[in-house]
Amino acid sequence: GAKWSRTRHAMTEQGVRKPSDHLYWARTQSTATPVEIKPLDKEAAAALEQAAAAKRGAAWNAASTWEEKDISKWAHELLSETLLPSIAADFELSPAESAKLPAELQDLSLRCSLKVASVTSTTGDVTHVLSRGKQRVVFELALKLLLELEIRQGSELKHILTGTLNITEATNEELDAPKLPAHKLSCEDRSWASFFGLAAVHTWPPVKAALGALVDQAKQKWI
Repeated sequence: GAKWSRTRHAMTEQGVRKPSDHLYWARTQSTATPVEIKPLDKEAAAALEQAAAAKRGAAWNAASTWEEKDISKWAHELLSETLLPSIAADFELSPAESAKLPAELQDLSLRCSLKVASVTSTTGDVTHVLSRGKQRVVFELALKLLLELEIRQGSELKHILTGTLNITEATNEELDAPKLPAHKLSCEDRSWASFFGLAAVHTWPPVKAALGALVDQAKQKWI
């Protein structure tokens, strides 16, 4: 017993490890220079968060599940510079419309030419949506138009009227509507206001066509 005790003591002193010593074998002194961690400033933190958000969005929308693009500025320019100024309508007067004319004109065979003289304003939102590979153009617009109406008997010009048509809300739903949506009308010659109100509704088919053209051109542009 004493001999074994001396042998075990000698082995320990010579560096023979005990069974529990394996827990410390992997420990070695690090010679690497410590890394100094500095807090991000506000701009760097915001940029990092923006990049992370974009990455999350790209991963979530990898299959083009849903994408939206605000195209309002482009849409307003197209409407006010191209589509709306080209609007014109020629029509014969209905009995209801003729009845609103001054008495001296009621028995005449008259035709009217109605056009957009200028676009006062276009406001509202237009959004291009791509959902599961299908395109939609969603709009909610207000249109203010200056109208000019000519009343003719044959080639003879009988009267010219001007007034304002303010369509307060036009949405995708109105593309299927047969009648002019919510609107306000004013005629510069108040004595003709009733007639002008009836005649101005003839602008709706070409205005509706202009909104349809807006949708079609947006789909072609952002296909």
